[in-house]
Amino acid sequence: MEKFEWRHLDTDELKWLAVDFDETLAKNSGYPDFTPGEPVEGAVEAMKKLNNLGWKIIIHTARHWSDYSGIENWLNFYKIPFRRIVCGKLMARYYIDDRAIGFRGDWNSVLKEINESLDN
Repeated sequence: MEKFEWRHLDTDELKWLAVDFDETLAKNSGYPDFTPGEPVEGAVEAMKKLNNLGWKIIIHTARHWSDYSGIENWLNFYKIPFRRIVCGKLMARYYIDDRAIGFRGDWNSVLKEINESLDN
């Protein structure tokens, strides 16, 4: 009988990206309803480029699960590739993470930072 061999993924092999929805992919109307509007400039192109480079994209949002189908429809309407949608982040003002890439409204900076991190 063949024995199962467990293997941990090396960080270099990890090809999943978690991308926020509001104000990273979708501009929204703000309080009180946060209705998604047009995509943030460069978001559609960046997501397609990352997908074409083999990244598996997870949309990770603080929105409630009741918004899932709306998010899915919005992503499909704008032809943004994704593998999963995960709703419900922890309530926090800031996320501090050793793998974080801050989004400051410029998708070219995000793509550059990902490329530079892979070169190291």
